[in-house]
Amino acid sequence: MKTSSMFAALMLFALGNVQAASDKAAKIVDAVTRASGGLAAAKAIPALAYDLHIKEATYEADATYLVDRKGRMRIDIYIEGKRVYTECYDGTRGWQMDGDGKAADSSAQGTAALWHGTQYPGQILALAELPEHGHKIQNTGRERIDGDDYEVLKLTMRDGFETYRYVNLRTSRIEHSRDVRAPHPDIDPKKTLLDTAASDFRSVDGVLRPFVETQTDLKTGKWNQTATVKAIRRLPALADGLFVKGSPPEMSR
Repeated sequence: MKTSSMFAALMLFALGNVQAASDKAAKIVDAVTRASGGLAAAKAIPALAYDLHIKEATYEADATYLVDRKGRMRIDIYIEGKRVYTECYDGTRGWQMDGDGKAADSSAQGTAALWHGTQYPGQILALAELPEHGHKIQNTGRERIDGDDYEVLKLTMRDGFETYRYVNLRTSRIEHSRDVRAPHPDIDPKKTLLDTAASDFRSVDGVLRPFVETQTDLKTGKWNQTATVKAIRRLPALADGLFVKGSPPEMSR
C-alpha cells in the first residue's frame, strides 16, 4: 500500500510539472503572438513574397522567396539579374532547377528542409498556429546569449525534426533559432549546429518580421550567411503553375 501511494504521489507530481511547463509554454507563445502583431493579422495573410539579398563567403545573390498557407514554397536565385538556381516544394515533393533550366527531384533531406521552412514561425505561420498544423511546442528553460536572457522553446515538427526558438525576455521576440541540420542539404548533406540571429524587426501588414538573419555555425564559430530582406509583399494567392516541376520563375518579382 505504501509503495502504491508513493507511486501515485510521484505520478501526480510529474503530471503537475508537465502541466506547469505546458502553461508556461502557452504564456510564452501568447507573449510572442502579441509582440508580433496578433494572431488575426498573421492569419489574414494568404501568401507572401520576400525579396532578398543573400551573402555567403563564396557568392552574393538576389532572390525571391514565395510561400503560402498551403505549405508551398519556391525560391529563385539571381546573380547579376540572371536566374542561377531554383528550389521548390509543391506541397508534396521538392525539386530544384539549375540556371540552364534542368530540373531534378530534391533529396529526401532537401525536401524536408524546404517543407520545414514553410512551417517555421514567422515565415508565414504565427507561432501560435503550429499546434494546429501538427507541431509541438515545449518550454525547456532559460538561456543567456550575448548578455540577454531568453526563454527557449523546443519545436518538434510533425515529421519528428527538432528545432529551437529563443524568445528575448525584454522584447518577447524570437531573436535566435538553433537546430542541427545541413545548411544546403542537396549540395552538402553534412549536418552541424546552426544559430540564426534575427534583427531589424519591422511591421509589414500588421505583422512584425525580421529584415536581417545571420547564420553562424556554432561548432566552428564560422559565419555562414546573411540574408537581408529588401521588401515583403503580401499576395492574394500563388499560382499553381509556379510549383510545376521545371516551370519558369515568377515574372513579377
